[in-house]
Amino acid sequence: MSAYRISLRAGAAGLAASVLLLCVGCVTDGAAPAAPRAAPVRHVHEGDESPPRDGRAALPYSPLCRTTKCIALTFDDGPGPYTAQLLDILGREGVRATFFLVGDKPVHTYPDLVRRIAAQGHAIGNHTWTHPVLTGLPEAEILRQLTLTQSALQQLTGVRPTLMRPPKGLTDARVTGAAKALGLAQILWNVTATDYHNTTTELVRKLVLERARPGGVVLLHDVLKWTVPAVPGIITGLRAAGYTLVTVPQLYENMRPGEQYPVWATPAPGHG
Repeated sequence: MSAYRISLRAGAAGLAASVLLLCVGCVTDGAAPAAPRAAPVRHVHEGDESPPRDGRAALPYSPLCRTTKCIALTFDDGPGPYTAQLLDILGREGVRATFFLVGDKPVHTYPDLVRRIAAQGHAIGNHTWTHPVLTGLPEAEILRQLTLTQSALQQLTGVRPTLMRPPKGLTDARVTGAAKALGLAQILWNVTATDYHNTTTELVRKLVLERARPGGVVLLHDVLKWTVPAVPGIITGLRAAGYTLVTVPQLYENMRPGEQYPVWATPAPGHG
C-alpha cells in the first residue's frame, strides 16, 4: 500500500471520528431524532413514474436559470476508462458538467483524471467511498463513507466538495444529518436514460432528449462504454431545443448542506 493511501486512510479516519462526535443525533432542521434504521424518505428504483415536467417554482434556481432553459449534465460512479474521452468531448463542446466520484478504487486508480476534471472547470461531488446504499448503514459508517471521499478529493484537487449524491438516490434523516455535518447538499436528479439498463448509445441519447425539462438534472454514467458516445448528440439536441448547459452549482443558488435538490413529488427512476 502506498504512503499516499496510508496517509489518506489515517487522516480520514481521524476526521471521521471527529465528525461523529460532533454529529451524534444530527437530523434535518425541526425533525425529531431518527431511529437507527429509519425508513428512507426518498426511494428510487426502476419502474417508478417520472416527476412532473417542470417544478421550477419550488426550487432555488439561480437568476440565470429562472429565466433561461437550463439543464445540468451529471455523471456518476467514475472516474473510469471512458472518462478521458468524455472530458475531450466536453472540452470541444465548451460544456461544463458535474461529476459525482466514488472515492476508493475509481479515484485512486485515476487520480490524474480527478485533477483534470477539476482543472477543466467541472463541478465535483462526493459519491461515497465504495458506493453502498447509505440508508442500510449505521450512522458511523455513513460518516466514514462520506468523510474518506471528502479527504481524497480535497487532497487531489485542493477543493473540498460541497455536493454529494447518495447511491441510488436513497436518503433518510441519518444520511441528511451526515451530509449537513460535512457541508454537503444532496443532489438527486429528475432526468435519466436509465443507462445501466438501456445499453445502446442511440437509445441513451433519445431518452435524455425526450425527458429533458427546464431546470433538469440529468443522471448519466461515464463508466459505461455506450453512454459516453451519446454525449455529443445529447449536447447538440439540447442546444437545438434552446437549453443552456450548466453545472449543478450554476443551476441553483444558496444550496444548503443536507437539503435535497431537486425535490420531486414522485421519485424518478435511475441507478445513481
